[in-house]
Amino acid sequence: MKNDIPVADLSNIKANLYPHLKITGEKFPRVLATRKIENDDAEYFGAFLPKTAARMLIDFVNRTFRLRSCDINIDGNFPVPCTQYFRRRCLAPCVSSICGRKEYLGVVDLAKSFLANQRQTLVGKFNAIIDELSASQEFEKAARYRDIMVAADKFWNEPRKKVWLDDAVDSFAFKENAFHLVTHRGRSVLGRKVFAFGQSETNSPEQILETIINSFYQIHLPKEIRIPFRLANRNELEQRLFRRFGREAKIIVSDPATKGLNAFRGINLSHSEHLLDQIKPVATPAAITRELKTSFGLDVAPKRIAAFDVAHISGSAFIAAFSVWENGQFLSTDYGFVVSTENTELGALGQAVKSYLSNAKNRSDLIVLDGGKPQLNKVSGVLNDGAGDYALVAAVKPRGKHSSIASFLIPDKPTIKFNPDSPAHSVLQLLRDEAHSLANRVHRDYREMFPFYEARGFDHPLVVPLRFHAPNGNADDLIPIRSI
Repeated sequence: MKNDIPVADLSNIKANLYPHLKITGEKFPRVLATRKIENDDAEYFGAFLPKTAARMLIDFVNRTFRLRSCDINIDGNFPVPCTQYFRRRCLAPCVSSICGRKEYLGVVDLAKSFLANQRQTLVGKFNAIIDELSASQEFEKAARYRDIMVAADKFWNEPRKKVWLDDAVDSFAFKENAFHLVTHRGRSVLGRKVFAFGQSETNSPEQILETIINSFYQIHLPKEIRIPFRLANRNELEQRLFRRFGREAKIIVSDPATKGLNAFRGINLSHSEHLLDQIKPVATPAAITRELKTSFGLDVAPKRIAAFDVAHISGSAFIAAFSVWENGQFLSTDYGFVVSTENTELGALGQAVKSYLSNAKNRSDLIVLDGGKPQLNKVSGVLNDGAGDYALVAAVKPRGKHSSIASFLIPDKPTIKFNPDSPAHSVLQLLRDEAHSLANRVHRDYREMFPFYEARGFDHPLVVPLRFHAPNGNADDLIPIRSI
């Protein structure tokens, strides 16, 4: 449904929404995960819980409806589709002869009905399309739509993939300047959320809870909302939700300690985690960059950091990829890769770093390399012995543990042992992992998809950047997970 409902101000109440999906308002729309509802041209669906099932949903929509997941401009004039088409995860609207805009928008409409859980409507749409295609003897296309309908029905009927919350119950509790929300279905706790507000808040808890309910339930409405005390405007609030969703909204006063043992346990656990979060040191971007400046002996606190890694097979087909962190955010839109013309891993790494820094918009304060002294020396040499307003550091892996970091090497400085309790070190590890994952994905696509492109007379596969979560939607952790 469109986000056309006025929303109360929640700026002083710290919380994000549960996972949602949005279908963008672009010429060729995409499906993106988000925890924020914005006043834009997108249509929003959800909320979806538990989080693992929501990630399975994203994967299902991607491989079943095959809407594009690329982060590039589409005009239908590409000479060849990207590797996602050959992996059967995109309809290829980039090539109009393969999928025109009318056909693509028809599939978008089907995806909307599926995400809205409109089962009868979706089946009716499928039957109409299949009948029309069969009448025109387009049996292969009709079979594809039949397969989508069968897959959707199978998803609906798998209990562990029950992501819609129409039959769930939300229980609120009030503790120490925070409202704790637990969403549960029967004996299963699906999700928890904390709405914290400051000591200086002038509104009463009742007014704050009313604001939370009015603002939180923008797209979804549970079977029942249980609150810890009476609200003077409860009837008005129920009517507002009824007008928003077109079905009854139940808001009842209930103590989780006496009704709903699982909700009570979930709220206590939520409260305990909230207290632990409050006493943890805040790993702000400023604190992270200060720690890096101090521990690495840098001249400036690094505000922008880029990490590089190289993927290859037996010393051939080198792909170098990079990831970027700036002012506390992983900038996935700035990630990229280089299909190297070099014939060594070190050469590919040096070429990628030099190419990256040659663009003025990529100016970075710290460059992180996956490797050790050879990588550090090679890149330093390629960059004229490190001359520039950036610092180089190599992330050394322990023997036999490629996903870990043992230490950091910095030119002409002592080795720094990796500290797993350091937020700054953890950021560098995550950034290195992002570059590693991207390099492996691109390399896998090149290796496996090359025959499809060679047969069509192209020198190499077309690999494009992908996006599964909305920019600044606080949904970086909702990357798709393949259902088993």
